[in-house]
Amino acid sequence: MNYSKNVLLSHIRILFLTCCLLLFAGATLFVEAKIVFVVDDDIYVMNDDGTGRRRLTKNTESKDSYPRWSPDGKRIAFIRIMNKKRTQTSGELFIMNTNGKDIQRLTDDNIADNYPSWSPDGTRIAFRTRRSGDSEVHVIDLETRAVTQLTGIEEIEGEEGSTAPDWSPDGTQIVYEKFISNSKPNGRGFAAGFSHKNIYVMSANGADQRPLFPDPKPGAKTVTMRFFPRWSSDGQRIVFTDCSDNGKQTCRLSVARIGGVPHAIRDIYDRLGDNLLTAGARWIEDDRAILFSLMVWGKPKANYDLYKYEFRTRKLRRLTRESSNEEWPDWVEGALSVAPHGKLPTQWGEKKQNLSQ
Repeated sequence: MNYSKNVLLSHIRILFLTCCLLLFAGATLFVEAKIVFVVDDDIYVMNDDGTGRRRLTKNTESKDSYPRWSPDGKRIAFIRIMNKKRTQTSGELFIMNTNGKDIQRLTDDNIADNYPSWSPDGTRIAFRTRRSGDSEVHVIDLETRAVTQLTGIEEIEGEEGSTAPDWSPDGTQIVYEKFISNSKPNGRGFAAGFSHKNIYVMSANGADQRPLFPDPKPGAKTVTMRFFPRWSSDGQRIVFTDCSDNGKQTCRLSVARIGGVPHAIRDIYDRLGDNLLTAGARWIEDDRAILFSLMVWGKPKANYDLYKYEFRTRKLRRLTRESSNEEWPDWVEGALSVAPHGKLPTQWGEKKQNLSQ
């Protein structure tokens, strides 16, 4: 009798240890996702150190880009080009859960929608669309799906459209790009036939539209183009790409205080050279660092990779080294655990707390 009891207890212990090992092994497979980004045509997530890559979308005909975390980290907005072979070139606005499930299409207009940005309360998304004719900033209400135009409502001489909005952390303002057409030089490079671009800011309802930096003067020979502004979490600064062409092209990842002047992040270019292209940058780690995609132009088989730059330590770290293009990263401050089969794990402390209630 005692022998049978001992055997039974031994089997129970083995079963318990096996379950614990399986639970631990499963936990190691979870991706503490802080970064969402694009790899070629699909959306991925990964840890903030570049490990634990996991693919969320698997496209064969379409192409995904410009992913953005929702403020609560529970959803991702993104743009899907419905046919990557370019027979239908329009982008449409989608959202999905952070495990790649429950994909919802928000626009269906066969018009170029792009560059989504969540409102801080998660109820609306600002984006660029051509539904009004020119490229302009609109906002969609996620509950009603009503779309409201914010820019380009009044025709203003010298303005040719707006794009790439980003909502301020307090929800009161939106920063964006505006095309300025007061000069179209016939030079070489990106200056040939291009308008100036400047960074503007407006109230979240579209009122009080104004430049953050002085607009280029009429007839200016140097083309100025400023791209992809992103607010810092304290709402005091923006990061953006600042380009100019006066016969020689230069592009610099730059930061500026609201109402201040742009300053290039020289460390990046001193270390990697001047032939760099960036594809999206955003503040991370409570504004102590920035995350961005970068390509060293002119290198054999050049491609975009993700980098992190820390302001205090001046450390520049490369996060990806794949042969594919890693672009348009976004960051969520609180790590989101994503299980390999799309299930969100429950921490043992939370489970224990629930059991004790």
